[in-house]
Amino acid sequence: MTPGQPIPLPVAAASARAAHSTKEALMDAAETLLAQHGVAGASARDITREAGANLGAINYHFGSKDNLVLEVFARRMRPMNRERIAQLDALEKTSGPGGPKLEQIVEVLVRPVVEARESQGKEFEVMQLICRGFQEANPQVKSFLEQEFAEIAQRFEEAVRKAVPGLAPEEVYWRMKFLGGAMNHGLDVWSRFDDMPHPNPKVQPARLDREAFIKRLVAFVSAGMAAALPAQA
Repeated sequence: MTPGQPIPLPVAAASARAAHSTKEALMDAAETLLAQHGVAGASARDITREAGANLGAINYHFGSKDNLVLEVFARRMRPMNRERIAQLDALEKTSGPGGPKLEQIVEVLVRPVVEARESQGKEFEVMQLICRGFQEANPQVKSFLEQEFAEIAQRFEEAVRKAVPGLAPEEVYWRMKFLGGAMNHGLDVWSRFDDMPHPNPKVQPARLDREAFIKRLVAFVSAGMAAALPAQA
């Protein structure tokens, strides 16, 4: 083929497929290593080795390791958050004047996360990645997550205040934080149940399927969200 001659379509298509394959391989490898080691512990060299790519592939496809990290989190969290908003929209449209019940609101927040575990084919890694995201010290990841969850936080706090009208906004803030902690830790335990220690040998915890886990988590969180305020000291 002479210089300046157009690249044949089959060759161009093959090249595009190869580039897409390398990009996906890098994201898959980064997801695995981020879930296991966090941002600081997953080096660019380790990611490219895991992906079977050359060391310059990250900069070629993403510009930097930091950009790759954000793409990995976005790939998992944006569809989940869109689903949460869509479900809350549908719930509010079909509810009466008083709005959705608290248990319905909590389930809409919880269910898409739990279902994401079973739809990705990499269940443990996806859950670890989500849980690690909220514990991550990397400032870019923290800023990204704050932006990604800004609408979620606002919409669900408004819905909770309407469902539990006696709660002051500052109290809703804390209860939403407690909800996040219970959900993330619960998901982590659920994902690794078979490997988790059970300190009391006389009690064998039940191994929960998806629906059983969702129902228990929703019931537990909803009771906490609606609990009376403690007496002032």
